[in-house]
Amino acid sequence: MDGVSPPAHRRLLLVTGDRAWGEAWATRQLVSDDFADTLWIASTAGPGIAAVAARKAVQHLGGECRLLVVDAHQGFNPDAFAAALGTLRGGGDCVVMAPALADWPSFDDPDKARFAAYPHEIGDMQGHFLARLCRLWRDAPGVHIVTPQSPVTLRMAPPAAVAFQLSNDQAAAVAAVERVARGHARRPLVLTADRGRGKSTVLGVAAARLLAAGLPRITVVAPHRTAAATLFRHAMAHAGQSLHEVADVPIGTGQLCFRLPADCLAETPGGLGLVMVDEAAAIPVGVLAQLLENHNRLVFASTVHGYEGSGRGFELRFKSTLDRLMPQWRSRQLTQPLRWAADDPLEALLNRAFVLDADLEDLPDEQDADVRIDKVDQRQLAADEPLLRRVFGLLVNAHYQTRPSDLRQLLDNPDVHLWLARRGGLVAGVLLAITEGGFDAPMAAKVLDGGRRPRGHLLAQSLAVHAGLDACLGQRVLRIQRIAVHPALRRRGIGGLLLDAVAQWGSANSADLLGCTFGIERSLLDFWQAAGFAAVRLGVRIDPASAAHSLFMLRGLGERGSTLTREAGQRFLAALPWTLGAGLRDLDSHLASLLLQGRDCADLPLTADDVVAIERIAGGARQPATADAILWRAVVRLAASVNGQGDGLALLVAWQLQHRTTAQICAAFAVCGRDALEDHLRDVLVQHRNIFLSSG
Repeated sequence: MDGVSPPAHRRLLLVTGDRAWGEAWATRQLVSDDFADTLWIASTAGPGIAAVAARKAVQHLGGECRLLVVDAHQGFNPDAFAAALGTLRGGGDCVVMAPALADWPSFDDPDKARFAAYPHEIGDMQGHFLARLCRLWRDAPGVHIVTPQSPVTLRMAPPAAVAFQLSNDQAAAVAAVERVARGHARRPLVLTADRGRGKSTVLGVAAARLLAAGLPRITVVAPHRTAAATLFRHAMAHAGQSLHEVADVPIGTGQLCFRLPADCLAETPGGLGLVMVDEAAAIPVGVLAQLLENHNRLVFASTVHGYEGSGRGFELRFKSTLDRLMPQWRSRQLTQPLRWAADDPLEALLNRAFVLDADLEDLPDEQDADVRIDKVDQRQLAADEPLLRRVFGLLVNAHYQTRPSDLRQLLDNPDVHLWLARRGGLVAGVLLAITEGGFDAPMAAKVLDGGRRPRGHLLAQSLAVHAGLDACLGQRVLRIQRIAVHPALRRRGIGGLLLDAVAQWGSANSADLLGCTFGIERSLLDFWQAAGFAAVRLGVRIDPASAAHSLFMLRGLGERGSTLTREAGQRFLAALPWTLGAGLRDLDSHLASLLLQGRDCADLPLTADDVVAIERIAGGARQPATADAILWRAVVRLAASVNGQGDGLALLVAWQLQHRTTAQICAAFAVCGRDALEDHLRDVLVQHRNIFLSSG
């Protein structure tokens, strides 16, 4: 591609006013041959035009169009717009049909229905998101406002070149991927790029070449199948094959495979072959670390600024893990845009409009600086662009999945509440909470009977329907959706200060509960437990992207909420030992032992005969297999009473409560055989003999 003229700039045409006029203006400038090269995002379109629903726009990632049309009268979906704009070739126009700019912010946008939680309706949603968008777009370079009096005409991008050719930037990246497969092991590659630089193309071409040359297996790991579609499409095209679906497919004598994060963790160490992790920023760092521990040849690809997670935040969070596990890792960045010019105004406008390019600001290390907590309303945030960028930059950095729609929810959802921790005038921490619950009795009854699932109210409905905590529906819950502290200031109590401020505000505004839900991991569990939250439900299913069970926790604010939290926590702990042997058999055993701490074991008494049996097992006079029921109760008591920081207790939980096989336990805990397992059990029973003597 070097030596070829760079693509022309793309334009944004805001066709404002009546929808029928706007559609007619666009369609009369097209001929039927243009329809195939036009991506028209709408629920319906004119004759001969294939409309693509906003929810399906992401399926076009990696493809190209010469003209993009978005019908905002039918709903302006920020995620769909951002994804679709990445398909538009340089020299083409993006047409957004919308109400007059003065009317658009107050327009009852159908897309608001995705955020209007019961009992709110579309009209209850704020218009700050669209007002800000109009303000940014009105006078931006590359934007033209089209009215019946405008002389602007539609412009299709030139057709793509017939022959596919890698840029020099891409060719060097392909070679770097091939070195991971053929060179020294344990030298992973981190490939980063802004959107539109051909990152997935690089992975696809490299995969096809390696498999054709005899590599037996390459496994692609991505947060969902759609995220891997571009990689698979280029791999199959380079191999002269057609893509039917993202699945395990043969190329040459090898196989290109796909796995979700949750699935690949169960594979045999080293059994995935070369591992390509696409959109790595959208996968938790803990999952990536497990891949590093289990496999020797890996490529991690991430979008630096994009709607599938923050590559910048990924880099900051993941670098220390790479340094610890594979310090000889390498990095490479793709910088050359493929479909548009390097100074394309629409790319800059997209990044600014959706804060996709927000990075963390540097904070001075002022040890004694005071931290002030403020509640900030949405109008104030929308009007202060520098503050909005700081806030959203922190939220993106702290969470592995943040999308443009999250910005709209932050600015427009009336149930959203925002607290900031400021230190020396700079934003040091952010907490985002959403109001849930407060159902009246008739609606609560419909939810419990399965007749209704009102939009929103994730935590309240889940706890009522799946954990039997009916009272959650009637109580007012503040669910902590996001909490983020600047990396330079973590472990200094700022998160606790934010939670205290939320609790004070909630108590003063008739809230009964604080709640949170997250993919369970040790550091998060420690944080929320230290903040006074109690575990009340653990989802049985593993989230495919986070590869973790979802943990629900509560903290009471008033008498009603405190009573519910206490009873819910007791009910959860009472059922947990049984659940560990059923739906939670795959839960990390260290986490299982931590969750069991503090359980009241009055329901699991040990008789004098049981204590005698335990002492005989500990002394080697009786085989453990002859006393399964006694040992089951004994291990529950141990977990409830002992601070299980290491492997010792977790091993017994895996064996006696989760009923894992000897082979599984030996592989997980580096124990050699059944005899070693039984020796470990006897050592623990002897060490904690006093717990059982007091029980008897």
